[in-house]
Amino acid sequence: MFWKFEMTSSSQLDSVLAREDVVLSEVLDEEDVLQECKVNNRRLLEFLTQPQNMGELVSYITQEPPEDLDERWRFKYPNISCEILTADVPHINDALGDDQSLLNQLYSFLQTGSGFTLNPLLASFFSRVMGLLISRKTEQIISFLRKREDFVDLLLQHIGTSAIMDLLLRLLTCVEQPSLRQEVLNWLIDERIIQRLIDMIHPSKDEEQHCNGSSSLYDIIRLNRDQLIHIQLSPEHDQLLSILEKQETIEQLLSNMFDGERKESVIVNGIQVLLTLLEPRRPRYRILFQ
Repeated sequence: MFWKFEMTSSSQLDSVLAREDVVLSEVLDEEDVLQECKVNNRRLLEFLTQPQNMGELVSYITQEPPEDLDERWRFKYPNISCEILTADVPHINDALGDDQSLLNQLYSFLQTGSGFTLNPLLASFFSRVMGLLISRKTEQIISFLRKREDFVDLLLQHIGTSAIMDLLLRLLTCVEQPSLRQEVLNWLIDERIIQRLIDMIHPSKDEEQHCNGSSSLYDIIRLNRDQLIHIQLSPEHDQLLSILEKQETIEQLLSNMFDGERKESVIVNGIQVLLTLLEPRRPRYRILFQ
């Protein structure tokens, strides 16, 4: 009975795909489209990776639809599009990660003018897709992002959106190749990412920026200290942590907290960073003798 259902379901999708006039929305309406994508249905993948259809998938997760549209267009299609783009199917990863025009279309989501906030749901879709690309198409995506001079500025501009904070951390955690990881590290250091995150914990910023700036620094501290324990790292890999622990960095944070206007949110989130820094480091040799 199970196999009969599966065959019927698959053949129904195949019959839709066999039509010459089929459009993407009709395929997305099929209940088994995601499952068939994951099992590498050849006809489905060939359809989805057509440039026009890939462009539509990216549009669904980056462009906010008008409120008067049917709920399928506002919620269902963006959600399914994200699931398809993050299904970790090599054919789809390649179609997106190797196409400059699609990457530009995806990146345009971040380029919302200052004064505007990102749609949190679309931001989560964007972050998930970018995170997968960073993990699976690392060299291409890092090269693409480094050529965008406004990338770090845009990340920090929207750091109050939790999904964008997550994307910053993905840059630090999803790059596996050591040389590329070091390249990303050097890039973020050159962009003064630590100092600029400290600047997010400032009375002139809003509470979401205070909280997410503090959370980012907290995660960077924990991440780097865990890596120092579990991996035999050379000193240069400790650069972000070293910058955080410098006297001038601490002085900058304290100045933001107590000089001039004082805000409870700044003080609370600043203290969180300081307490994390004050946590004792576990010695590296402890792992070596276990």
